[in-house]
Amino acid sequence: MSLSEIIEYVKGNEKTLVVFNPPTGSTLVSDLRDYFTTQNVTVRGEQTASGSPAGIAVLQLDDEVLASVPLNQLQELVDGGALRSGGLGIDDTDYHEILGHLKETTFTSYNKRRMVLISHEVEDRAMRVNTGRLLTGFQYNSKLLDQRTLYEQLGTTNLEIHTFGAPDGPTVDIEGVTHHAEDIEEIRRSWFVVFDGGGQDRYKTALLATEQAPNQFYGFWSDDPGVVDRIDDYLDRAYVQAKP
Repeated sequence: MSLSEIIEYVKGNEKTLVVFNPPTGSTLVSDLRDYFTTQNVTVRGEQTASGSPAGIAVLQLDDEVLASVPLNQLQELVDGGALRSGGLGIDDTDYHEILGHLKETTFTSYNKRRMVLISHEVEDRAMRVNTGRLLTGFQYNSKLLDQRTLYEQLGTTNLEIHTFGAPDGPTVDIEGVTHHAEDIEEIRRSWFVVFDGGGQDRYKTALLATEQAPNQFYGFWSDDPGVVDRIDDYLDRAYVQAKP
């Protein structure tokens, strides 16, 4: 499974939020679509002949029901907001019954500035935890060298750090960092930052996107431990362990 296939795999696990019998004139369905526009979930309304059930929404994956919640709780969500600062992911503390199942997977298109901001979020978490493994793909060696100061600082921590980039100039030699110079299309097209959480699921996080046009990327940011492990395992097999 390649990095692009992982993106398609995660996208394929899209969930559906069904709002049953919303009140006449309610904009809740469209409001929820706007609210979850970057989450890996489809929102639809459904009117039944009996008008029952009323006042609830059901989150499901294929035919499996993951959660059901009152519509007034969802209305509070869109009215009050639960996005983390900057709109990056969801703070599900007060809405865990339904948002916990979305596993913080944000799917969208990103420009370069957005990619840099999210990358720094992942790097900062890794630095704070100060244990575990950080895997970062820069596309090209020169982009890593642009971040030399940051990675020199990361190299002084207890983290195991692996960086990846296609050769395009000076070689990379940063103390405390193992660099993998890979002249491979997948590496040239992919931007990723993966932190394994230092053995703790609650700290796992990953950004993975592919470049669709110059400085335009499509992919996701996820705190789902299973998704993070899938990316980490692939990179480990394909690059870290596969070659001396």
